[in-house]
Amino acid sequence: MLDVIIYISTLLMSLSLVASASKSGLLNSAFSKGFAGVSSQVVSSGYLKGYTNFESFLKVCIDGQMGLIGYFFLISLGFLLIVWINNIVEYKNAIM
Repeated sequence: MLDVIIYISTLLMSLSLVASASKSGLLNSAFSKGFAGVSSQVVSSGYLKGYTNFESFLKVCIDGQMGLIGYFFLISLGFLLIVWINNIVEYKNAIM
């Protein structure tokens, strides 16, 4: 389950980067956009998956060892992802 959350968050981050690069004119062709999106998602998910402190912290929060603060962190992270997904769906772009 944690891997799915990591992949979804990195996918959203890569969409934001591609949208920013597209607005600035760095990516002009569809192939460049697709390549940039996939490569940034692969690199960032590999980095986050290897970043064991973040994963360990999330597991500790899920297990309840951080107490109420850990649950607040997880809830706020969930709300952040929901708002991010809503902005992408509603505005067809990641809002910076």
